[in-house]
Amino acid sequence: MFHRVHVSTEFAFLLSGVFIMIVAWALNLIGVVSGDQSSGHGAGDVYLWLFLMFQGLAFSTVGVVGAHYREFAANPNLGKPYVIGFLLIADGGLHLLALNQHLGTLPAALFFEVVAPLQILGGIAFPYLHRRWDAAWLLFTLFLIGAFVVTRTVALWPIGVIEEVDLLGILSKAVELAICVLLISAMRANAAERDVPALSAVNGP
Repeated sequence: MFHRVHVSTEFAFLLSGVFIMIVAWALNLIGVVSGDQSSGHGAGDVYLWLFLMFQGLAFSTVGVVGAHYREFAANPNLGKPYVIGFLLIADGGLHLLALNQHLGTLPAALFFEVVAPLQILGGIAFPYLHRRWDAAWLLFTLFLIGAFVVTRTVALWPIGVIEEVDLLGILSKAVELAICVLLISAMRANAAERDVPALSAVNGP
């Protein structure tokens, strides 16, 4: 399932960046639970917390690019798993903030409580996973997009109301569309690489 994971500078940067994101989310959660209005639904507040959370992702990016910039320059396809992984982590961060905003709606809160950690952990692991798992991540991401569209057009059980289209939702769907595009691109590139030896064997030396 996994390629071998080395405890390297790159991996340390990645985990440290995610830790920064988790701390920012936890501070937002404390504010929401304590009734601090600066942690609520206002657009300006969302921008602030997104900025704080994505500082962690930027920190991770510096470490990964610093460790592999020569390889990425020589073959851009090598960087796609990292970009997809970072986008998964970013979407997980958005869903963590959405969790804070839906604490009063148990079904929605439980949904985000499962999805957000899954995306963050999956994003950390994604560069080291065998590429046969790409299709599963594509289907999962398409499910999230579909769930967003449905819950914004139909009042489904157990939520029972039509959800509002908000800033976090729009940003999340934009990130998920980018994930889908990159996953499809990476899957096509991997399929093309697998086909090259087979064609060479058929055509002969």
